[in-house]
Amino acid sequence: MQIAWIAAGGCLSRALATAAGLGIADIMDGGPLPHRTLAERTGSDPDVMLRLMQVLAMGGVVESDEDGAFAMTEAFTALRADHPRSLRNFCILMGEMYDDAFGALPHTVRTGESGFRHVFGVPLYEYLETEPEAGRIFDGAMSELARPVVAALTERHDFSAVRTVVDVGGGDGTVLAGILARHPHLTGVCVDRTSVCARAEESLRAGPGHRAVGRVTFHPADIFEEVPAGGDRYLLKNVLHDWSPEMCVRVLTAIGRAMRRTIEAREPGLAPPRLLVLEPLLDREPDAAHVLFQMVMCGKDAGGLGESDVRRLLQRAGLVPVHVERLAGGHHVFECVPATEEAE
Repeated sequence: MQIAWIAAGGCLSRALATAAGLGIADIMDGGPLPHRTLAERTGSDPDVMLRLMQVLAMGGVVESDEDGAFAMTEAFTALRADHPRSLRNFCILMGEMYDDAFGALPHTVRTGESGFRHVFGVPLYEYLETEPEAGRIFDGAMSELARPVVAALTERHDFSAVRTVVDVGGGDGTVLAGILARHPHLTGVCVDRTSVCARAEESLRAGPGHRAVGRVTFHPADIFEEVPAGGDRYLLKNVLHDWSPEMCVRVLTAIGRAMRRTIEAREPGLAPPRLLVLEPLLDREPDAAHVLFQMVMCGKDAGGLGESDVRRLLQRAGLVPVHVERLAGGHHVFECVPATEEAE
């Protein structure tokens, strides 16, 4: 039956995404509920709700009691929006928009081209510019995935002598907010697309990073062309593996220019800025599913990076890694300086 279970995996993924979108985990937070109550509170058909809950029970997402009421299992409480390690938006993203794109896997296998673009007609980030709800879910999912990485980074990296952190492609500011929460002396600049910055401050105020409001500035920009100067630490997290080598070099070069402008404007004796590149290195067989996913979303040129790949990109952009470390959770951090500053 293993082949049948794998073949039916898409049904379970969609069921999970639907439950997350309806907020069922939040509704169940008070205890077991019958399917008719769930249908009433979500405006759903009770007969279909029953089948949805039964499918989720097959996957261990929920369990039913002797009266037929359903409750969320402990392993899936992260579907709640208020869970400290919530994955609600990630489940919706994976089970809906990304699953739609994965329907074009045969196209990607045949051509090497993005399945996402084949389905939606435009690249991923261009689509997010025109679909506000999809952009909101995407931002939320990226924030959920970022929080453990931020925790690992703040445990290992010394920010005590830093004043300003610039997060390039920083989304809704979750990474910056996490760092600033641990270091009250810091301020941050989040650089991203105009549409992302437009909704980011509201998201930051409503989320776990609300304590950083007032210390984070959002800077709309095309990160492949322009990055603001003035940072002591520049961050580039989970950006490179989404793009072709040429685009990666462009964003790294833009950051390098900003770092050099910062050095030129600084008083003598002040430490030069550094760039922290955070990437999940995807160069081993166990990473194959993640790599294939990246190819479907962005094309075969975005098929994952190993350490040697990142080093080559940095070299092409005139940046030198002075320290490389694997963080808890699997990300690697490359601490870099402009090539001319390597000896300092």
